[in-house]
Amino acid sequence: MRLGIIGCGNMGSALARGVLSKKILPFNNIYISDKDLHKIKELYKKFGIRVSANEELVKKCNFIIIAVKPQDSKILFRSISGELNNSKHLISIMAGVSISKIESLINKKIALTRAMPNMAALAGKSTTCLSHNKMVKDKAVVHSIFSSVGDVLEIDEKYMDAVTAVSGSGPAYFFYLAEALKEAAMKLGIKGEHALRLAAGTLIGSGALLDDLKLNPQVLRERITSKGGTTEAALRILKSKKFKNLVVEAIKAAARRSKRLSKCSTSSGFRPERSRGTKGA
Repeated sequence: MRLGIIGCGNMGSALARGVLSKKILPFNNIYISDKDLHKIKELYKKFGIRVSANEELVKKCNFIIIAVKPQDSKILFRSISGELNNSKHLISIMAGVSISKIESLINKKIALTRAMPNMAALAGKSTTCLSHNKMVKDKAVVHSIFSSVGDVLEIDEKYMDAVTAVSGSGPAYFFYLAEALKEAAMKLGIKGEHALRLAAGTLIGSGALLDDLKLNPQVLRERITSKGGTTEAALRILKSKKFKNLVVEAIKAAARRSKRLSKCSTSSGFRPERSRGTKGA
């Protein structure tokens, strides 16, 4: 097996590092390509990964990750289509570009997977959702690639807009909450550096607890909330401001935006919003 990665931004680079660190493939079985020569030189110097032009990469590799901006995909697929055949498996992490759109761009029947990782891939903690077309026979290989940067779920592609809203954009909501916790701590007199450590540590620890105990978050919230205590006082304010409803409405707005972008990607104009890679969807 040979893996090619076209586009070595934050997400493409994270996947290359993950595959190497988990020993899924040796460095000489991975090929990379990017318009930014600095990015590929850095990966080559650090890991010895092979550098190749797009066409040569596709010719040599049987699994190819497409990690470019959506607006660059039409030109890219036109340039590599001559090397695509039924021995190839394309994996797209482009936001808002459907499997059917990619199939129409390459005009060939080959294995196609659409993946939605998130920014946490940089720390090996992404939750990646995968959707496949009917030509995909070896899902295990794709699963192993994305398992190298975190957890993996397989879903029907019709839910990908919801995944984008919850998980793809999710880290931004998390960081926004961290901002709020830090600001609150500082207003209560805690110095900036300590406020940040308190906010980040609380969120990281809470996430780890949720993952470790495998309990419904409501159960954990109720365990912490003593009647008449400090937590109850804070939650009373959040509930009075309809905090949960606000979050749900925000996620719905993100999902609606993702759906509109997906529809744009199926039109002849094809001008979806810039793919943000690790900056969210």
